[in-house]
Amino acid sequence: MKSLIASFLVLASVSAQAAFTIGAYNIRNFDYDTRSRVPTNKNELAKMIKSLNVDVLSVEEIGNTDRFEDFVDKQFPTYSTDLSRCGGAHGQHVGFMYNTKTVELIGFEEDLRVTNPGNRQECHGGSRPLAIGLFKIKATGQKFFGITAHLKSGSNPESMSKRFKQYEIIRTVVQEMQARTGVKDYFIAGDLNTTEYLSRGGDYRALNKIVSDLGAKNLTANLACSAYWWGGTDDGIEDPSLLDHIIASPGLLKTNPQVKNHGHCQKVSCRSASLENLGISYNQVSDHCPLTATIQ
Repeated sequence: MKSLIASFLVLASVSAQAAFTIGAYNIRNFDYDTRSRVPTNKNELAKMIKSLNVDVLSVEEIGNTDRFEDFVDKQFPTYSTDLSRCGGAHGQHVGFMYNTKTVELIGFEEDLRVTNPGNRQECHGGSRPLAIGLFKIKATGQKFFGITAHLKSGSNPESMSKRFKQYEIIRTVVQEMQARTGVKDYFIAGDLNTTEYLSRGGDYRALNKIVSDLGAKNLTANLACSAYWWGGTDDGIEDPSLLDHIIASPGLLKTNPQVKNHGHCQKVSCRSASLENLGISYNQVSDHCPLTATIQ
């Protein structure tokens, strides 16, 4: 009996170590949001990220890259960062923070084709670039690449048209990366700004088509929300939306993915809520909530 219990504990320990989690977090204009004139509450942000226990986190809207890298160095000694050099018209950089104990970053690059689809690529204009990281899981040796994206915002026809072109570019980037590196597995994560996803509108159809074309799975398709906004009415009540996603190739999914939203989205269960009820993570960190998917 003692031998059986010991074997069970060993297997449980191996299983726990094998868990691998990816995430996405739009950290509103880190580390100072000029629109709301609110500095990022770094203590709350650190508490939030630590609670996620992620191996690789896609991050967006990093305004001050030096301060973000310093923040990660001080708060997360086993983590490292790699961020895009370009940040689009609003200087919002994208990239990754990752746990160097569990994952190795083999290569990093950025792709500017999404900044201004079909026209001149821009570093300091248009939309944010794609950040692309090639990783290896240290425990298993499995290689995969991650793409962090922060696509065009807005629900007007021009914005949506640009976003649909950006979806197509992402599909091309995935196929090119697979052909160039020989690595087939990947994830795509970030603020895709799918303003019509919950209403099953254009974003829902266009994104689902790209995911289907790639033979991938949108792990966050059934989440009730990932962000909050003022809802178009000055009634003091903020409304939920699903703007952020984590998409993964089947080969990266070793178990049934455990997918969650966190922060104020989890706190109010994606119901419409007041600023007071949404609390500090909404008012002093980001209108978006971090998402995680435990995939192995």
